[in-house]
Amino acid sequence: MTAVIQTLLQVIQSLLPQIGANNSIVNTILSALIQLVPIVVSEAQELLIPVRNIIAALQANPATTADQQATLKALDAQVDAAFEGAVTAYLANHPAS
Repeated sequence: MTAVIQTLLQVIQSLLPQIGANNSIVNTILSALIQLVPIVVSEAQELLIPVRNIIAALQANPATTADQQATLKALDAQVDAAFEGAVTAYLANHPAS
């Protein structure tokens, strides 16, 4: 499962430079992220960093509309919460010596 998600994230990352002023590509990427984030959170937490990078790139892109920015903000919060949860769980299971 992780390999499939990683491949999808690579495809999404390859689309980022092609966005230009085309916010329909942003919609396509957002749709994919909305479906991928819950899977990444529950099954492939090592992929949270690439997801965060995609979200940041879209947030910085001038083609992104206000509605898309709002969706990205919600996804970013979801990913941040998952990342913090993963770190907390790791630290709980791996106490400092």
